[in-house]
Amino acid sequence: MKLLAISHGLVLGGAQLSTLEFLELLKDRVEVKVLTCDNAVNSFTQGLRNLGLEVYKVTCLRKLNYPIMLYNPSVEKLVKWADIIWITDIEFTIAYQIKEIKKNIPIVAHLHSYALVCPWWGAYYSFRETCTRRCSIRRIIQCKLGINNELSKVGYLNKRKACIYNGASFLKGPLDYTRWRQLVGDVVDNIDGFIAVSNSLWKIHVAHIPHLGNKPHVIIKNPSVMPLKYISPKPHKAYGNYIVYASGENPLKGPHVLLKAWVAVSKELKDLKLYMIRCKDTCVERQAKKLALKNITFTDYVPPKEHYELMYRARAVVMPSLWPEPFGRIPIEANRLGVPAIVSDTGGLPEIIINDTTGFIFKRGDPGDLITKILKVFDLNFERQRIIDSSFEVVNPSESLNQLLDFFRDITSSSKGVK
Repeated sequence: MKLLAISHGLVLGGAQLSTLEFLELLKDRVEVKVLTCDNAVNSFTQGLRNLGLEVYKVTCLRKLNYPIMLYNPSVEKLVKWADIIWITDIEFTIAYQIKEIKKNIPIVAHLHSYALVCPWWGAYYSFRETCTRRCSIRRIIQCKLGINNELSKVGYLNKRKACIYNGASFLKGPLDYTRWRQLVGDVVDNIDGFIAVSNSLWKIHVAHIPHLGNKPHVIIKNPSVMPLKYISPKPHKAYGNYIVYASGENPLKGPHVLLKAWVAVSKELKDLKLYMIRCKDTCVERQAKKLALKNITFTDYVPPKEHYELMYRARAVVMPSLWPEPFGRIPIEANRLGVPAIVSDTGGLPEIIINDTTGFIFKRGDPGDLITKILKVFDLNFERQRIIDSSFEVVNPSESLNQLLDFFRDITSSSKGVK
């Protein structure tokens, strides 16, 4: 099988890390070539070089945060060479170009986010509910107004800014929706199959675009083995007296929920510390100061080795997301190192954590329940090796690879591509 993997690499996020992991597993099983952006971040291109893959670059633009890969002769040669195209993240619009070059070539899109169903990806999945209806101008304005009001309530926006943003939403909402429809249009009709990283993610996509349910699809969890490149976990390594939040300042990740919980936790466990990664000099740190919270260390970006070392020694890793996480890489990475993860009950998170075995699941947006689960970590004697073993039962890299290969083979053998 000749596989052309398309990956923009403009950021090194969870989707790109998962793509690198899959490419490492794939490269000895199929012929792989990679098409990426000429302005991809160094960390991503270095990852490709380390794999020894044949890499081609094209000029890329950004529209509404979507990567637009421009045509050049190498694209045509690669498409004609390939048996199947793998869109690894949000490079959906290249499907139009590919079908013009080779009409019957099968295209598979890997879904790691909500970029296919909403122009404001995160905003539509608000603090109070998960949107399960097709995007419209009216709904996107309502959603953005709700987001601004919630941000104002938790201190991320002052009232003046919230009013300004609310006013702008009546103009920006319709504009973004119109541009998004022009950009994405009916691209799904040019894609032959879909891979979703969780059942939750797929269900939300089908709720927004019902006819997706008729397309070939498969649920494949991301390998999530990156920590093991830096750390060899030892079963009897003692846990440290701190917990880690590693999701940054994005309010949809729920850092303010954790801060509310920390008010009580820090009084109950006076020596316990909290590390909040990528939150230094942000609204998260400012809010913590307003609450006069202690025993919190705010950091900037932490390089991978130091990041995983910090995670490895932690008593627990917390991911208190408010939006429906498509997957939840951070909790699985913690489990790979034998560290329990405390996650909210939203999106794909409950699909990757075994309650009372690899961590705890708490009610989304509920500081009280989060307090209970953090304190419970110290009551339950977690065993590192049991967490590690259980994490590989939940997310098995070899199984994920075989699922991916089987799906590619099924698509190429049963479909000549969308006509």
